Amino acid sequence: MAGYFQRRKFIKHGREWLRHAQLCRHLREDVVSPQALGPLTQAEAELKEAIIQKDIAKIEEGCGAVQKAVSVLMPLKAFSGFRENLEVFVVAIAVAMAFRTYCLQPFKIPTGSMQPTLYGIHYEPADGKGLFDLVPLKFVQWMVLGRTYVECTAQTAGVLRGPYSVRRTSDGVGEAAYDIGGLVHPIPLGLPLTVSNGVEVVTGQIIARGYRITGDHLFVNRVKWNFMKPTRGEVMVFRTDGIPIRGLIEQTHYIKRMCGLPNESISIREPNLYVNGALMNEPPAIRRIEEKSPGYAGYCPGEVEQGALFIRSAKDVLKLGPDQYLALGDNTHNSLDGRYWGAVPAENLVGPAMIVYWPISCRWGWIW
Repeated sequence: MAGYFQRRKFIKHGREWLRHAQLCRHLREDVVSPQALGPLTQAEAELKEAIIQKDIAKIEEGCGAVQKAVSVLMPLKAFSGFRENLEVFVVAIAVAMAFRTYCLQPFKIPTGSMQPTLYGIHYEPADGKGLFDLVPLKFVQWMVLGRTYVECTAQTAGVLRGPYSVRRTSDGVGEAAYDIGGLVHPIPLGLPLTVSNGVEVVTGQIIARGYRITGDHLFVNRVKWNFMKPTRGEVMVFRTDGIPIRGLIEQTHYIKRMCGLPNESISIREPNLYVNGALMNEPPAIRRIEEKSPGYAGYCPGEVEQGALFIRSAKDVLKLGPDQYLALGDNTHNSLDGRYWGAVPAENLVGPAMIVYWPISCRWGWIW
């Protein structure tokens, strides 16, 4: 029985070398002379005969002869292993980039304009450091939940006063300036304070702490709208090119909900959306906003003092052209959207948001 399995192993090994020899022949027969292929042809024939006879010694000898002939026709280059791995890596990157360009594009929610459907970077309260906030578990917590414990401490003693000013930061969250003993303390917006305004604090005392939650990361379907028309209620990603309105960042991507379609007239009578003068409460995504489902506050006109140009009151009507769409945030009380800068041209559309893939939260999964 042992001899049977040994012969089977050698026969399999011999057949693999025959396949390798055939590949070598196909790659080299058009660039080398028939005489150069002679040793390979002879070695193949001898190995085939040894396999037919099931002679272990001859199979082993034949494999060596084929290997020698192949190495002459296809000599190994320097760093061949590294070259092969590099080629695999380059091809994998090329495939991934092509897939990203033409199929699914990753996107990160930058702000809170789509809350509570989607969240940008935000903060949650914490009583202090827990087990998962310590090394190395804090890295696991971040990789799964996108959550990091942060705290701000007083750099000097004095009375906490503020906030006196707010500035936008690179992460899109912003921070407020508080004063302690004449020293400015910047604290991220939304990070819960642990002491009240006007309270005396000492150096090193924690004045704010909580969890910093990264914004939702999602995939955008770049293919769908090439074959199907966009529909109302879809979460749309679009480029801001060619929309030169104050406060709108150009040459970037925004994400909002599609609320107006081509050739429609849109108005807002808080908390409802009206299309061509009629109440629009479909699809369910629009209805839950209007009905102020938990977390939602309904639709409202834009604020004149903040630069709203198109829908500033219940009397304003925005007329969309044949290739224009209206984008509104789900959180219209805190959203820079079509009420301020008007319609989005069809050529700017990227695709509908499909799925939140990270971090793991109650919003993880399909977007609706």
